[in-house]
Amino acid sequence: MEIRAFERDKDLHNVLTLNEKLVELLSPMTANQFDNINEDNSYVLVAEEDGQFAGFFMLVKSNADYESENFRWFQKRFDNFIYVDRVAVAKEFRGRGIGSDFYQRAFDYAEKNNIDYMFAEIHMDPPNEKSLAFHDSLGFVEEGTAVLKGDHHYSLQKKVFNPAVEKSA
Repeated sequence: MEIRAFERDKDLHNVLTLNEKLVELLSPMTANQFDNINEDNSYVLVAEEDGQFAGFFMLVKSNADYESENFRWFQKRFDNFIYVDRVAVAKEFRGRGIGSDFYQRAFDYAEKNNIDYMFAEIHMDPPNEKSLAFHDSLGFVEEGTAVLKGDHHYSLQKKVFNPAVEKSA
């Protein structure tokens, strides 16, 4: 399994196709919306196995002008963070540790770039116990809960990379 940086010309079609297949878990995204996310305000990884596209992982940086209600919830409250916007792994590649590999690469990126926090949200209608346990195992804690996107309940999760920021907050 190879985890590497997103390359627009090579990967955009596969990212949009997988996003559409998993749109019930994610949210819709067009090529134009994706193009508003760039290396200055995001960090996107893809996974491949034997030349087959296996998944993608999209983080949005706190400086982004991103039209996600969930992202904006964190942006109103915190500085210097990265937000897990999408984790998508094709069904035939699940259970192989790709999600864990994506997160480990993101943790390395956050530490290398002196980022204070990583945020994610977990759907709670009904509670996604598997995702809650997974994020807990990675050191995430619940920052709060919110009703966003109309009437969807979320657990808003936080991982701290810079404990000094927590003490000053």
